[in-house]
This record gives sequence, structure tokens and C-alpha cells, in this order.
Amino acid sequence: MVKHLFLAAACLAASYTAQAQVKVFKFWVEFSDKQNSPYSVDRPLEFLSQRALDRRAKHGIKVTEQDFPVNPKYKEGLSAAGVTVLHTSRWFNAATIRTTDSSLIDKIKALPYVKSADLLYHRVEFEGTKKGPSQVSEYLRSAGGSNEPSNSTDFGEGFRQIDQINGVQLHKDGFQGQGMLIAVLDAGFYHAGSMKTFDKLRNEGRLWGIADLVDFDSSVYEDDLHGMNVLSCMAAYAPGKFIGTAPKANYWLIRTEDANTEYPIEEANWVAGAEMADSLGADLINSSLGYTKFGDADMDHTFQSLNGKSIASRAATLCAHKGLLVCNAAGNEGDGSWKFVGVPADADSILTVGGVDADNLHASFSSYGPTADGRIKPTIVARAAGTIVASSKDKYYNSNGTSFASPVMCGMVACLMQANPKATIYQVMDALKWSASQASNPDNILGWGIPDFKIANRILGGDKLFDYGKSRWLEAIPATYYNSLRLAYYSSQDQHISIVVKKGRKVLKTIERDLKKGEFMVEQLKDLPNKRKGITIEVKVGDSIEKFSLKPKKP
Repeated sequence: MVKHLFLAAACLAASYTAQAQVKVFKFWVEFSDKQNSPYSVDRPLEFLSQRALDRRAKHGIKVTEQDFPVNPKYKEGLSAAGVTVLHTSRWFNAATIRTTDSSLIDKIKALPYVKSADLLYHRVEFEGTKKGPSQVSEYLRSAGGSNEPSNSTDFGEGFRQIDQINGVQLHKDGFQGQGMLIAVLDAGFYHAGSMKTFDKLRNEGRLWGIADLVDFDSSVYEDDLHGMNVLSCMAAYAPGKFIGTAPKANYWLIRTEDANTEYPIEEANWVAGAEMADSLGADLINSSLGYTKFGDADMDHTFQSLNGKSIASRAATLCAHKGLLVCNAAGNEGDGSWKFVGVPADADSILTVGGVDADNLHASFSSYGPTADGRIKPTIVARAAGTIVASSKDKYYNSNGTSFASPVMCGMVACLMQANPKATIYQVMDALKWSASQASNPDNILGWGIPDFKIANRILGGDKLFDYGKSRWLEAIPATYYNSLRLAYYSSQDQHISIVVKKGRKVLKTIERDLKKGEFMVEQLKDLPNKRKGITIEVKVGDSIEKFSLKPKKP
């Protein structure tokens, strides 16, 4: 994420000049085993919520030793050695520790159950800054909202970013995120606890809780505003002004990022946040965070390390293994020296969300793939240039960044999952890729392209009014710029399809595809003439030929 600097921060720093400074070190400590653990797969409610267990059961996922918390005696041993345990990791059998005496790490490494200890952070801090055990504030929990279909399309300024991914119909059908739990991992949610934009979220009891895994205090509303902007893309409800993509979902707000620094400790915080989301029973995580370069250049990632094996990227993939879908911003390094996605956007089995502009073109800053091991990134894309977000003053404005493409996508994915409760997260991710504008030819610029949530819902069987027994031409969607066209066709049987695009007698493009029974074909035709007049499309299936013409787009 982009670091934000405020005058208030400068004033705060000045107020500390009279205080003593101290060098702080933070380490990632991995343990050798989980022997003699007091936990058991027969008593999972000791470390997982019922909602988390229900999610696992839905996906046929068993509770294993990997889900066990760190052995309490190991944690006690660290504390006895003179360090502060910030948080622990169930999945990696590890702990994040803090100390002002770096020599203690030798004592830690000598403990018989410690496998390794790696430095994550070293920086001068002012004494008296807030560090300590996590305090989590919870709000009243309720299902919130209703499943009644809504005819309202009064999305205000948010309409275009929802319409671009064809998500309006899901909202009209009553799928607006009801019953879904989205965990938002970010740098802070400035004023989100009092803004009118989120009145409906709070008043309906759908803000289920907050946690600060950076400063370990009981509020996330005085920190960075980035997370508030992100949250607004999903949860905003101001009819006629701005409605987000999941306005009736439930939310947990988890601060894992320190906007004032950039060190690998934030990846450890991300792991802690992801594991918290898992144990709470979240259905999705939105993470508009990414890591490439740090305050200490020796800790920097390299392109070769974008292989999904960092702790945060491994945690993101483990989320998928636990039935938890992760949407992570691709990053904003596309026009910078780095160019590529960061960590954990390089993870396997997640939706890495890149960015486009209002004309469906790649946003120049949106980071590219591939990963170091050759996987395509991003996965799919949404609006990142000129995305509508809320300000802390309840104003709505355009902002740039894949940080906002990710929650636009995440909110709609929540609605899609709500509409298809029996679908696994892998089926959901595949449906989104198959529905997308570059499904037949994904690349490392837009991935599989811009998804079509109406088609994705049909792929998953969620459109109850769709006749799956009849082949049909679904739609031709002209983009808002003149030289692109999106085609979609449904095949109810195994058959060959030929699409010929002409201008007059001149053949502009020919597409030949063999379709299987029940397959949806989506094609994005690019580099068409700027003027649509005279463009015709012929679709031949067997002996049947269907033709139609494109009309010029009115200004």
C-alpha cells in the first residue's frame, strides 16, 4: 500500500523528542514440534469457532494438528527468556517476539524446542509506544439485512465499477452479501466507527469486531485511512451517492499493517490476521496489502522470491486449504522499477486482483506477472483507475490503486458465494476465470481478464431462471471505448462454433472453438475499428447461422 504522511504524525513525533529512544528487534521464531499438545482434534472449539468448523465441514476439510495452537509451554518459555510474545502462528508452529536486547536471541535459539529464529524488524522507537498482548473489541453479532430482492439500482457513483464486472443483477436478485463474513486486513480504518457511510453496517450489527495486531490496542479508527477507503468499496451504503459491492455482508476489521514503516514484521502480522480470520469463520479475506522492498534493503524480496513460499504467501494458500477465499491486490508497481506483483499476491489458490480503467484498459500502475515459478498473475481485474471510495468526511471521490480493485472484486465474490452456497471456493474462482474477458488467452497483464458475475453465476448454476437445456448467444457487450467487443455464448451440447467479425465484406477476425456440453464461451475482441457502424458478427453452429450488426455508440 502507499504510505500516507500526515501533519498530525509529524506533530506526534515532535512530542516524543523528550522521551528516550530504544532499539527494538522483532523475530519470527519457529518451533520444532507440537508434541505433548493439550489440544485435540476431538475438542476443536478450544481453538476454532463453530462458524470456522461449519465452513470446514461444508468443504469437507478436517481439523488436523496444523490447526492446533502453539504449545503453551513453548510460549511460556519464550516469555521466561525475557522477550515479549506478540502473536503466535498455528499453521507454522511459530511465534513473533519483540525485544530491546538482541543478545537474548541466542538464548531463544538455545531452547530445545526452537528450530529457528529470523529477524523481521529492527528500528529505533520511542519508549512508551503501545506494544503488548492483543485486545480484540467485539460488536453485537447478528445476521443483519434481508434476502429480499431489491429493484434499486441507485448505486450512485459506485454503479460503474459494479456494472463493469456485470454485478448489478446479483444485487437485484437479492444477493448483497447477507450472511457472509469478510475479514479486511489493512493499515487502519480511520473514522470508520463514526462515518455515516457505514451507519447501516453498524446499526444492523454487521460490524462483528475489530483487532489491532500492530499496536495491540482496542481501536483501529485512529490509524491510517487506507483500510477505511478499502472498506467503503464493499460496505458503503449511501443510496444515490455510493453503494459498495457487498453492502449487507458482515465484517471484521483487522489491522496488520503499520503505515509508518515497511519491514517483514508486517508479513508476520498478515499471517496472524489470516489465522484470526480463519478461526473466526470468515468466508473471505480482502487484503489490499503487498510487500516487495523494505526499510532494510537486506530484507528486500527479489523476483526470484515471488514463488509463493514466503510466510504470508504460504498463509494465503493455506487459507484456501481451509475453505477461506483470499482476494489480494496485485500491487501498484506496474509503472515503477519493480513491475511485478508482491507478497502475498504471488500465492497460489487465491484471487490476485489487478486493475483496469473505465475503458477496460490495463491501468498503467497495476503490477504484472508472472510469478518466479511461472504462474499467471494477476488472476482477474477490476476498476483500479478512478475507483470511487469514501473519504473520512463522507464524501465520495475517485482514487487510484489495485488496493481498491481488490475490495470491489471481493464484495462481489461474497455475493456470488452467497448465491451459490454449495460451491467450493475453487469452483468459484474457476467460474470467475471462465467468465472473464480473456478466458481463452490469459496473460500476465490482465490475467483471465474482467470477470462477468452474471455469467459466473450461471456457470455455478445459481441463475434459477436460465435454461441450461438450450444453446444460446448470451450477449455482445461493447466496451465504453470503441475498439473492443465482448462476446458470450452458451452451449448445451458438444459442438463447434465459428464466429466471424466483419466490416462490410472485410473479415476482421475469426474465432473457431470446440465447445463441450454446458460450456460458456467468453471472448474479448480487441483492436476493432473505432467506428462500430458497419460491423457485423456471424455465429455459425452446425448448419445454423445467426447474424447481427453493431450500432454506433451514442456519445
